[in-house]
Amino acid sequence: MNGSASRPLVDQPTAHYPVDSRTLWGMTVKVDEPGSTNNPPMKDRRLMASGLLGLLWITAPPIAGTFLLVKIGDIGDYLRQDPVLGFWAFVSVFALSAGLGILPTYAQAILGGWVFGMWAGLGGAMLGFIGGAAIGMLFSRLVAGSSIESWIASHPRARVVRKALLGGTNAKTFGIVALVRLPPNSPFAITNLALGTIGIPFFLALGATAVGMLPRTAVACFFASQAAGTGAADIQGLIKEAGWFPFAVGILLMFGVVAVIGRIASQALARLTDGGGV
Repeated sequence: MNGSASRPLVDQPTAHYPVDSRTLWGMTVKVDEPGSTNNPPMKDRRLMASGLLGLLWITAPPIAGTFLLVKIGDIGDYLRQDPVLGFWAFVSVFALSAGLGILPTYAQAILGGWVFGMWAGLGGAMLGFIGGAAIGMLFSRLVAGSSIESWIASHPRARVVRKALLGGTNAKTFGIVALVRLPPNSPFAITNLALGTIGIPFFLALGATAVGMLPRTAVACFFASQAAGTGAADIQGLIKEAGWFPFAVGILLMFGVVAVIGRIASQALARLTDGGGV
């Protein structure tokens, strides 16, 4: 009896290990037990997932957009078979592909103007933008969770930018988001990732997206509708019929107008955010 009492109890709970703070990519990660660094916390996994998502959204759209423009004649013929059904198919695919970052918005806006004309193409593209922004922001929130907010909280510069967006009135936030959307070099999917994860009101962001995207989308639809009005079957046919020089002039003119719009937006954004300390 005494011998058995002196035996160590093998099923006795072990003492709790002290919390170990370690560094992962510049962030402090708390590990409760040794060996658990191979399984990073959920927030870190989501932060890595959002980084991979951002990388995908930078690389995929240019490739897919080039393919769409090369095949614009075949796609246009398919959509014109039933104009009503084709229009709503265009809007639906626009929203889904833009929201998931598969296709660039400029290529889809050109497709809308080429197939449906200036005004119908512009209307369809704007519906696609609003739907795509909604899908993109919700998807970003689902993937990233609160990991982006945690990252912002640990970086002073990011906190300043977030304060400029959320620290003022709704009107100021609306204006900043609209101006961020306006320049031609503003990536649609990456902006969705930012807007969906830093706490901007959802419907405010959608409204500002519509206002900001309208000018450059109208320019793209106008030039595309004028190009389609020549009777060319596709862009390759347009180049053969009109020649490289008129085509190049048209492209340069379109990008020139959009660049002017972007320049004005950048200057207005700088003035608007100066008060926020950015």
